[in-house]
Formats: sequence, C-alpha cells, structure tokens
Amino acid sequence: MLTEVRLPKLGMSMKKGMLKRWLVAEGDPVEKGAPLYELMTDKVNAVIEAPASGVVGRVVAPDGTELPVGGLVAVIGAPGDSFPPLDELAGQASPLPPTPSPAAWGGGAQAAGAVSPVPAGAGGEVLASPAARRVARELGVDLALVTPSAPGKRITVDDVEAFAARTDGGVSVAASRRPFEGIRSVVAEHLTSSLREMAQVTVSREVDASGLVRRRTELAPGFQVATEIHLTYTDLLVQDVARLLTEEEHRVLNATLDGETIVVPDAVHMGVAVALDDGLIVPVIRDAHARPLLEIARARADLAARATGGTLGLDEIEGGTFTITNLGAFGADSFTPIVNPPQCAILVVGRIVEKPAVVDGQVVIRPMVWLSLTFDHRLVDGAPAARFLSALADRLGVRPETRPRDEGHR
Repeated sequence: MLTEVRLPKLGMSMKKGMLKRWLVAEGDPVEKGAPLYELMTDKVNAVIEAPASGVVGRVVAPDGTELPVGGLVAVIGAPGDSFPPLDELAGQASPLPPTPSPAAWGGGAQAAGAVSPVPAGAGGEVLASPAARRVARELGVDLALVTPSAPGKRITVDDVEAFAARTDGGVSVAASRRPFEGIRSVVAEHLTSSLREMAQVTVSREVDASGLVRRRTELAPGFQVATEIHLTYTDLLVQDVARLLTEEEHRVLNATLDGETIVVPDAVHMGVAVALDDGLIVPVIRDAHARPLLEIARARADLAARATGGTLGLDEIEGGTFTITNLGAFGADSFTPIVNPPQCAILVVGRIVEKPAVVDGQVVIRPMVWLSLTFDHRLVDGAPAARFLSALADRLGVRPETRPRDEGHR
C-alpha cells in the first residue's frame, strides 16, 4: 500500500512552506516517526517525520521546492512496490508558481535597472568596435554589462564611456542577486501587512536607567555563578514591563485584536525579538508577569539559542500579547518599530549611554536610554501610551531606598 506524504499544516495561518532539505534519499528505507525532511514555514523551521514505514519510492518535491499546504511531497511504499512515474505524480504536487522573471513584469517590458541582452557574434562573443574594446580595457569595464545605444548593433566608444560614467570610478561591478524568499520574504509580507492594516503611532522618551543598571550590576555576578545564565538588561525589562502591563491603567497595551473584538488578557505573554542572519523571529515567554527573574532569564536564553539554531516549535512563537525589541547591543539609540499583529504595541529599547542629566537642579552623569513605544491608535490613544512610558521610566530609574525589594533569582 502506497502512502502519500503531503505538506502538513503547522498553524492556522500557514498557507505554504518550503521543503528546505531532504534527510533521506529516494530509495532509502524509513521508519514511521523518523525524520524525513526539513520544512521552512512562514514562522519556523521544522523537521517533518515519516507518516509510515517502508521505502521512499518517489521524491516529488526536491530541496528548495515551495508548496501549498497539502501539496504532494513524496510517496512511501513497501519494498518491491510499483510506484507511479514521477511526471504523473508531479502533477499532484501543486507547486506554487515560480516568481516571474523581470522580463515578465509589466507584460514583458524591461524592468527598471535590468540589463538588456547584448548582441553576440559567433561563439557568443560580445559585438563591440575595436576602439570600444580598447576603452573598455582602459576603464576596467565588462563589455557584457554594456547596453548598445542602437539595439541590435555593436557597442561603441560612447556606449562604454557612458556606462563607465554611471559606475563607481569606471569600474563595473556585477550586481549580487539572490532569491527574495524564506524568512526575509515572510518578514516583509508580515510587516507590510501590519503597516497597511493598523494606524500606528510612536511615542518616545529618553529616561534615566540608573535603577536598571544598578540592578544588573548587583545581580549579574551571583546570577552567573548560581545559574550559569548571563543576566541581560532584556531579562530585567521583560520582568518590569510584564508586571506593569498587569496594572489596570496599562492593561490595554497588552490587548490583541480578534476580528471586531478587543481582547485584553490577564496574562502577559512577552515576545522578545531575536535577530537572525536572514531576518528576525519573536519567540514568546509565556506568563512573563508571574515568573521570577530566574525563569524569565532561562526561558529567554533557551528560546534565543533555539531561534538561532532554527529549532523553535510553532507554539513557541505564537500567542504573544506584547513585544520587546532591544537593539542596544548593536549600537542603536532609537528607532521606530512595527507592531507585531495581532498585538497592539511593541517597545523598543536603545543602547544605554552615560551622559549629562539634570537631577534635583544639578548636572550629573547618568546612564540614559531611549524608549520608543509603537501602538495601534485604533485601540490605544497617545495619553495612555505616554503614561505607560512614564511609569516604566520610574521603574528603571527609581532610587534604591524607594524601590520595592527585588526577588532576584529565587
């Protein structure tokens, strides 16, 4: 009996996925539940297991194939089974249409910035006058990239000089091209949709981070020894922000929009943005408001490590109610983030910099940090957003004698 292997649906919003890499080859034996291939979705990378034991008789979708949910990936059967021809099965794979080439955009018109076909002589040699060849050598221009001014004719000196004038110092550098796909494409689609559908507004303020810096300085050494976890400013911020969001005045910033209904949960599921080589992902620390600092730091470290390793599960990146993104480690002072739907707010934290500040009428040096809160104006107004930043500023800069006892890493 033949078993069809089809692209699974890993989440309610999943519509397609890319078969990133096969872990077995056609003709190999496989056990039910054994790793079969790596799947890259719009949110996570996952290892898909074999649905049956037997032999992989036909691989219908090779590495790098993008398919809709339910598309045929392979066929598994028993040794000695007769498998349908590949061309017959390929019609059932329902692959997504390939990205059109630049020539196909605009009904075949040449895309802006595209290089026109260069006339070639015998053996594919570029047609150019001897003088044009000499000038091209002198200027370091690649004739294959030069478009003749008279279509179908050979390249002239004027063509070479005009091309050199448009390049850096007369040196022609071929453009680097790569597919716009995977996480980079998903991030673009997700964030563009967010900006299109929300009325996003950002409020910012620079705050004294003395309390935040003091807490980390006091806690980090013992924390490292006791837990082998590097305590970060993000861990402390997750704790402070999560608890702040449970206060009645600020709960609306923890809301999500479900169709025409505003849902304000009691729990704070904190998304923490993690930068990847080809994009970003936002794993979620569940019930962050109720967790001690140790659990927050351990969860953040584990999720970040598995995010960079591509081993997060779908349940670990869905269901967030608020997001924090910290680019301080990259030297950024401030930037305007984009809300991660269906959430209604995201907090940006910049780098902490010591600078002059006026405290009680005196100029002193204090660690200062920019905070930026972007929110969906359909759900939240500017005043509540500003009050939230003010409350957070009080927590980050509070004096030791007025700060409630910190639970540390108990």
